[in-house]
Amino acid sequence: MGVDLAVRAIEAEHTVRYWLPREKGEKLPYGDGMVEKPDEFEPSMEWADLIVVIGNSDHQRKLTKYYDEGYPILGTRKKAAEWELDRGVGQEVLDSVGIETLPYTIVDSVDEAIAHVVKTDMPYVCKPWGGEADKAMTYVAKTPDDAIFTLQKWEREGLFKGQLMMQEKTDGIEMGIAGWFGPNGWLSAIEESFEHKKFMNDDLGCNTGEQGTVLRHVKESKLFDLLLAPLTDKLAALKFVGNCSVNCIITDDGTPMPLEFTMRFGWPATCICMEVFPTDPCPWMLDLVNGRDSLKVSSDIALGIVMTHGDFPQCLDPPALWSGYPLTGISSENYSHIHFQQVQDGKAPVLKSGKVKDVAMTLTAGTYVLVAGGSGKTVQEASEAAYNVAWDIEWPGNRMFRTDIGKRLEDELPKLQRHGFALGMEY
Repeated sequence: MGVDLAVRAIEAEHTVRYWLPREKGEKLPYGDGMVEKPDEFEPSMEWADLIVVIGNSDHQRKLTKYYDEGYPILGTRKKAAEWELDRGVGQEVLDSVGIETLPYTIVDSVDEAIAHVVKTDMPYVCKPWGGEADKAMTYVAKTPDDAIFTLQKWEREGLFKGQLMMQEKTDGIEMGIAGWFGPNGWLSAIEESFEHKKFMNDDLGCNTGEQGTVLRHVKESKLFDLLLAPLTDKLAALKFVGNCSVNCIITDDGTPMPLEFTMRFGWPATCICMEVFPTDPCPWMLDLVNGRDSLKVSSDIALGIVMTHGDFPQCLDPPALWSGYPLTGISSENYSHIHFQQVQDGKAPVLKSGKVKDVAMTLTAGTYVLVAGGSGKTVQEASEAAYNVAWDIEWPGNRMFRTDIGKRLEDELPKLQRHGFALGMEY
């Protein structure tokens, strides 16, 4: 997922090395031909002036010594990563600073889970609990019957392993709050965001993680004061350097109920931020590592649209099956608003003067192709800008993206603003 950041750093005339782990012993093609890709990352640690760790779940053992020895790393240490990877730890952290969370029950078996549904006659949000559990095993039941069916299905398929968190459902509006944290605390730019997680318009279909997001940066935020500011001392104690985000439901009475942490670069949020961040991402990132705040952010609203193809979001096919599709429609006008993900440079056939020639161009390298971005003073302006880019970019096959990112904010923003959230944001 770091191709966009790598390409932007190269265009700002930095020398970049981009390391990816192998998948089932095979090299991943993301970024091939676009950036230098070493086979191992450790030989480059001494070379780098800035080291950016995109994720937080892998390679923590190898990275620990580099964190401890003061290498210039922007990324999440193991103890902070546990806030996201282990829901039990995340809940303990929130409880310890007095942040109210939704009531929940922990169960050890399907029988215990079903008994709890029968006793309460309520549907639940079911999530894996403890350790680095499979976060794809999260399910929001609509009715008690729905919950019982899903639990029994998980048991038949052998998917129920370990413990399960059964969290009470609540009505409200989902909103995220994020900030960059370094040796001297939070940077001044606070990110408020609205994710669209379902695969299809009107929030139909399966969860994908994220199909698009609307975000903006502010200097003051009620949600920041309630959910992130109380975590300051704990993050400082962990020597955290990176992005800390909390997603929450703001209930009908205006109470924010945190759902989970993200303790790493958010995707596609980081790409969307590039719409309003400086063109060169490296100076402010290195300054953050060194305890300085030099991040200058536009006050415009940014919007991003995830563009995919193939068997996304299942992503069970090998990357090679959906690689090599040529991207067209890229121009000097929209290039800076295209945030490459699973792409590579290569050649594709083009018909010219009655002859087929192989021409150099950007190709797909997987199913999660790119994020189309845009910005504006209002959500509608940002949406129009981003969709102008999305409709420009084409490739053979089943190009897929939602066409309604941001639309639900027309109804949601007035409700949030009555409770003091997202003030000044215009639809």
